[in-house]
Amino acid sequence: MSLSVDNQLGLLRDILSEHCESCCGSKSECEQISRLARSILSNKSSDQHEILAMLPGIHSYSSAGEKAADINAHITNNRGQLENWVETIDSLQG
Repeated sequence: MSLSVDNQLGLLRDILSEHCESCCGSKSECEQISRLARSILSNKSSDQHEILAMLPGIHSYSSAGEKAADINAHITNNRGQLENWVETIDSLQG
């Protein structure tokens, strides 16, 4: 069973929020973020342009996190952006 775009956004929001709040995470979480971002981007039926516009940045964040020598420092350095992404998803999911 595949997840709907709304389910994927909810999962993406939860992982990003956890990174933002705890300033720690794992490379496997970054891999999951990357997969979610790619999947949502490939779904042409999504009409939420604000979400689609921020997904390349989220994918870039997760790709850099997968390669980071210090994942927690990477998360901390991107905390402001994480907050913005979570707030955007929250506002669009209502």
